[in-house]
Amino acid sequence: MDNQNLAIAMAIVSLVTALALLANWASNKQIPGLLRITMGFTATCVGILLVSLQNTLPPILSIALANTLVLGGQVLVLSGLAHFWNQETTRLPLLCSVWLLVTLAGIYYYTFIDESTLWRIRLFSIMMIIFSVSIVYVLANGVKIERTLRPVMTLNANFGAYLLLTLSVFTAISEFVLMIFRGEQPVNSPEEATTILLLGAIVNVVIFAFGVIIMTMEELKVEFQEDTIFDPITTILNARTFIEVSNRVLGVALRYTKPVSMLTIELTNLDDIVKQHGTKVGNAMLRHFAQMATDRRRNEDVLARSSYKQFRMLLPGVDEAGSKVVIKKIQDAVVGEEYVYRGNSIKADILITTVTRREEDLHLQQMLQEGEVDLLRIKQEQLTPA
Repeated sequence: MDNQNLAIAMAIVSLVTALALLANWASNKQIPGLLRITMGFTATCVGILLVSLQNTLPPILSIALANTLVLGGQVLVLSGLAHFWNQETTRLPLLCSVWLLVTLAGIYYYTFIDESTLWRIRLFSIMMIIFSVSIVYVLANGVKIERTLRPVMTLNANFGAYLLLTLSVFTAISEFVLMIFRGEQPVNSPEEATTILLLGAIVNVVIFAFGVIIMTMEELKVEFQEDTIFDPITTILNARTFIEVSNRVLGVALRYTKPVSMLTIELTNLDDIVKQHGTKVGNAMLRHFAQMATDRRRNEDVLARSSYKQFRMLLPGVDEAGSKVVIKKIQDAVVGEEYVYRGNSIKADILITTVTRREEDLHLQQMLQEGEVDLLRIKQEQLTPA
């Protein structure tokens, strides 16, 4: 197969995979980083095609512009992967961008001033090694971070991330080996070099596109699993999971004849916060309170968001006196750790009721209903003039 046919095949593969990634982004815009990955991938494919046309197009297009697209596209891909894997603050894309400018200056020098194909290839190889190592770090560190922050992620195989990680490791090693063993001999057969470039590019493009799409599908699967277990706003348990876990906790308490207390907590001024500052701030307040409550509970306590502005906390082995201690800790936290928005402190007004039951009265639904009744009674007492 000659280079012309390979270039046509590369163009077709690039077009199909770029459209696939574009459709992948359009269907999953809520996932960060996908658009940058798609844009960077497309730029890289266009650059590879321009490289393959070195004997047809002027050097300014086939070499200078091609390398700019290939390497610049890799910066976008690296930035997109960092956002995808919860590493928005990493400086790797910025550092790679600085080194990219140095590399492009060197490529320009060895193209138009001191022509040297060998040194152009070496500069390109060094840059690709840096990019590949950076991608490996972002992927490996990202999987580690996500598995720490998101328990459901530990159940996921992350095939997409590991496929991209394997591809990047292979690219870094192969580029390094070729750079070392290429020696001082110049490239004697540009046609043969172009053939190798196009064949490798086709394989890399296909594997990379599959890796990103698989990675996206796995992220959607994790989000679905999280939504069935955790509240999407506060990331604590939702009402359904709370009932399932609480029933098991009550079963253990019944077996060992221990008391169980349940707190019902409501953010009474959440509607006012939303009306004054918007839904985004209201959600931030819910997350802020959930974090405070989480910090004040034991490992065996069960905390969940049970409705729009209501939380439940099950306290196994805690009697009436112990539940009052927990309530005091939460109330002190609310007073001492106000949420700050644009320099203004927003205070959460809360109501907390407690229901304590022992062996003969350990019925979850009854405890839930009594918590609601007590909460309603306190509200009515506050509305009733003295």
